[in-house]
This record gives sequence, structure tokens and C-alpha cells, in this order.
Amino acid sequence: MKRFLFLLALLTLAVAAQAQTPSAPTVDPKLDSLAKLAQRFINNNQPDSLYAIMGDAFKQQISADKMKEVVGQVSGQLGKWTAMESRGVQNGIARYKATFALAPLDFYISQDKQGKVETFLFKPLE
Repeated sequence: MKRFLFLLALLTLAVAAQAQTPSAPTVDPKLDSLAKLAQRFINNNQPDSLYAIMGDAFKQQISADKMKEVVGQVSGQLGKWTAMESRGVQNGIARYKATFALAPLDFYISQDKQGKVETFLFKPLE
């Protein structure tokens, strides 16, 4: 489990590590769309498609092979991603409660200026 959490932590940029709990839930349609795409790609075991929506800064930190490994571990250890509930947006980073078959997690996502994913992070629920 420690290795799994470590790999999930690798999926984030430094900005995501500073994410804080938003005071009022809001939904950003663009981020919501990216989050739903991520959910679909993870559930359908399509790590290449997920990696294709990542921005350059993200790709500089995480390789396509590492993304495949993490998607496999997420699906294998948590099961299907069954639901997602918006918890708000703060500093351009959307937070969701991501409910998997075996456990819920906080999921953080943001986009860069080109509309690609910049922050992509799963953490234990706060």
C-alpha cells in the first residue's frame, strides 16, 4: 500500500501538494469534463488515452510507462471508479470525492493554459 500511495504521489506537480480544502463547493465545467474523462479512461484501462490529455509539465515529471503502471495499480487495488462528487475549486485546482468500489479518495485536477491536465492527484480523504 505504501508503494501504491508513493506512485500516486508521483502523479502530482508541486502545486497540487499545496492544495487546500475549498470553502464553498463550486464546479468548473472544463475541469469537470477533464475529471470525467480521467474516470472513463481509468475504468476502461486506457492509460495511453489518459496520458494524451496530460500537459507538457506533467509529462516532464511522469512517463507514459509510469502512467500505465499507476492506472493498473489504481484499478487493481481500488476497483472501478464508481462516482465522483465535486468538493470545489481553489487556486484553479478542482477537488472531488472519487468513490471506487473498494475505497473513496480525494482527487485533485487542474489544467494548464492549453487546457491539458497539469495536476492529477489522488490522496486519502480529508
